[in-house]
Amino acid sequence: MITGDRGFFVVRVIIERVAVPERIADDTTGDFVGFVDVGNDCALHLWRNDDFVYDPADQLAWYRPSPFRLRMLYLARLDGEPAGRLLVTVPLEEEATTAEVEVHVIPAARRHGIGTALLRRGEDLVGDAGRVDVSTFTEHVLADIPSGARTIAPEAGPVGLPADDDSVRFALANGYALGQVEEVSRLTVPLPDAVASALQAQADAHSDGYRTVTWWQHCPEELVESFAAARARMVIDVPHDGIALDTERWDAQRVREEEQRWIDAAEPMLVAAAVRDGSDEVVAYTILLVAQDSKKVEQWDTLVVAAHRGHRLGLAVKLANLRALAEVAPGVERILTWNAGENAPMLAINAAMGFEAYALDGNWQKRVGT
Repeated sequence: MITGDRGFFVVRVIIERVAVPERIADDTTGDFVGFVDVGNDCALHLWRNDDFVYDPADQLAWYRPSPFRLRMLYLARLDGEPAGRLLVTVPLEEEATTAEVEVHVIPAARRHGIGTALLRRGEDLVGDAGRVDVSTFTEHVLADIPSGARTIAPEAGPVGLPADDDSVRFALANGYALGQVEEVSRLTVPLPDAVASALQAQADAHSDGYRTVTWWQHCPEELVESFAAARARMVIDVPHDGIALDTERWDAQRVREEEQRWIDAAEPMLVAAAVRDGSDEVVAYTILLVAQDSKKVEQWDTLVVAAHRGHRLGLAVKLANLRALAEVAPGVERILTWNAGENAPMLAINAAMGFEAYALDGNWQKRVGT
């Protein structure tokens, strides 16, 4: 509990851990719904749309226990009402050193020390879990950044964040350094036929020796082990200077667990992969999370295994997934994707497809317990 003086009133903030119920009907305290509602309130304020507003019932699947990562949820109540939340994510690999701490405070409850209290609690939990490398994140819509704003540069990459933004100041004041900036881009779909045809011709001209395969919700059994091996390459082959990353162990069981989790969360995975001819070796892939009844989908991992770059496989798999998306979710109007600012090859593919710059995400780093 923390207390403070707000005018003539004593403000009491209580921070408590949130239990993830089996069903929303079991959330008798309202803590889990409050946790989700805080995130939704902050998302509406930041993005001014409902692209990142979620149904608490669907969010249950995302936050349930996983054999691969520990998630700890905390809710801050200001005078009894949900006002802030903390999410701590700890990888469970034995040699892992990293953890993620995410703090949200609703606009109406800011400047009461709630964010600082939540962040301190999160850092303590990270230390208790034996981790030392903490990541936290800030988000910035480009349209809200003043022209000519002074920026803070990351350790890696060409794009900085606005130095006078409240969330940037908060991170710096709490000892975090800006490690990396991701560019958030948005694409209107479907692509014009002429653009899609020209890009497909480019991909076809360079991708001899590979075939593209798409699947909806479940990876084909003959590809699942190779797909798992490619997923493990994501934290190795993508740009990660300036941020701490742990290696991840992936196998068929983990692939199946993640597939089911996203199905239960009402955002099944649509995947396109490049497979080397004459084998079942997945050498590139891209993932779309297709939320039911949404006009928006999120493009998550896109990876070309380092040894197979130079064949336009990143372009090939993205185009294949767009064609598949038109079949499984023809009502989708836009795709959002995230790329490190220094990932010039992938950003060039996005630009050629028509993605437009939309926002920036900052990955902030801090060492704790050392």
